[in-house]
Amino acid sequence: MPRNTLPVKLNEVKIGVVVDILHNGMGVVLVNENYPVKITNAFMGEKIRYRLTQVDRLSAYGEVVEILVAHPERIDAGKDYLLDAGVAPYINLSYAGQLQLKQWQVQQAFGAVGLTPTIAPTIGAKHPAHYRNKTVVPIRRQAGAVMTGFFDRKVKTQLVPMQDYYLNDSLIDQTVGIVREVVAELDLAIYDDATKQGALQYVMVRRGYYSHELMVVLVSYEPDLPGVEQLTQRLVERLPELTSLILNYNPRTTNQQLTGDNRVLWGQAAIHDTLLGHDFIIGPNSFYQVNPETTETLYQLAARLGQLQPTDVAIDAYSGIGTIGLSIADQVAKVYGVEVVERAVADAQINIKNNQITNAEYIAADAPEQMHSWRQVGLQPDVVFVDPPRRGLTEKLMDAVAYMAPKRMVYVSCNPVTMARDIKYMLNLGYHLEGPIRPLDQFPQTAHVECVAALVQTKS
Repeated sequence: MPRNTLPVKLNEVKIGVVVDILHNGMGVVLVNENYPVKITNAFMGEKIRYRLTQVDRLSAYGEVVEILVAHPERIDAGKDYLLDAGVAPYINLSYAGQLQLKQWQVQQAFGAVGLTPTIAPTIGAKHPAHYRNKTVVPIRRQAGAVMTGFFDRKVKTQLVPMQDYYLNDSLIDQTVGIVREVVAELDLAIYDDATKQGALQYVMVRRGYYSHELMVVLVSYEPDLPGVEQLTQRLVERLPELTSLILNYNPRTTNQQLTGDNRVLWGQAAIHDTLLGHDFIIGPNSFYQVNPETTETLYQLAARLGQLQPTDVAIDAYSGIGTIGLSIADQVAKVYGVEVVERAVADAQINIKNNQITNAEYIAADAPEQMHSWRQVGLQPDVVFVDPPRRGLTEKLMDAVAYMAPKRMVYVSCNPVTMARDIKYMLNLGYHLEGPIRPLDQFPQTAHVECVAALVQTKS
């Protein structure tokens, strides 16, 4: 479409009806059948007056000026700063409305690849606010003060200051506030995005849901953080739950918030927490589900879909620190885990020892290659669990699963779009879906949804 024939103009105010919700939570209004306008805080079926804030050749962005006909589940949460930062796009939808929307979004994801499985109602979280056990927030000087928050989704270099992040464990928010106050008191060097000078960039906080052990990670652009000794002393005095204080050196100017370069300033190198009765070690770089309550529900559901037997051999692919595999170890004969990140496997091996598990074995390797190696030495799994990152499974991994020919595969996904793509691929490798796709709300107030599905080998 030539620039001079665009159907909208910048700052133009128009009226439209929301006809779709994207997987980032933005509503879509169509100006014509080929030109979508993406709008935050706009829900399916609403009639809105909106202003065009960014106009491109193929699409545009807008902001709500007035709700003319509201969604029946729309509420006013009074927390529009979360919309400004883009961290809680569903904050103004009732929780029941969020669960319905997420079920619909999963259905749309599968429909987009030509599949029409039954989508079960979304399993809700017991606590849809203050549930996260981890946060990483930027810290900057802004308007003459030290601030923490998240970057504005429109003005990428400007922080939206926050005291109540709403999604985090309240004590995590308090911890961030104390770190900010101490940094201001000591007038420490803070990173400046414009000059690429300064030291402190991010503050990461993790808190054990059951253990209440607290980790604070200070991410520095410089290898040493001037004044860190006084900072350490004051944080130890003011944070009674503090178990681990770490300096992470990150000289990169990318979106990567942490590197693997960690130095213990005080206390332990890691914290511990329990999941389904098992103890897990959690370091600064460990992948550990952020919603501990619903994670237990998720893993219990995955185990049930695995139809585990005491004689089974199970493979835990993308195993991380071993959370899925170790949680089912007492239900099967043997668990083999594979994970490409070596430090995650080192944590998994510690977790095996700490939990006195004798039937689990974890290895650092590329999962598809390791599966071929296992198959060549005669390993025959009964069930394979996969829990990949948002980009989903590779065809190489799925081919390897089919080569090993387990009777069942349990797919845990944080992205229904890639899950739908992958399940369609597995259907062509001799597997079929058993039962519905089961969405579970690990991330209330956001557009993200976890899903679990069981794939069963089709008898030839």
